[in-house]
Amino acid sequence: MSNWGVPDEPIETDEIWPVAEGGPRVSWNQRRIARSENRSKGAEMPDVFDVLVSPDPTKLATKIDERSLRRPFRNSRNKDKGFGGLPRR
Repeated sequence: MSNWGVPDEPIETDEIWPVAEGGPRVSWNQRRIARSENRSKGAEMPDVFDVLVSPDPTKLATKIDERSLRRPFRNSRNKDKGFGGLPRR
């Protein structure tokens, strides 16, 4: 039980930049979050605040940007987005 009387939720490893969108399974692209949060976010590109929790935010931002220049992301809601989910125009 947490201090708030809410049952503790399992924690999972999450890829900040989703694997479904080309994100690698490496330490600089991972964080530990609650299972419900991980399951609800889907394959959405991270925002700037998500990137900042990376062990190496500069590397993560650079890799996302490089990938977005080569080809668009798969999910339509991520189309034309680069680093931090910002529009690529």
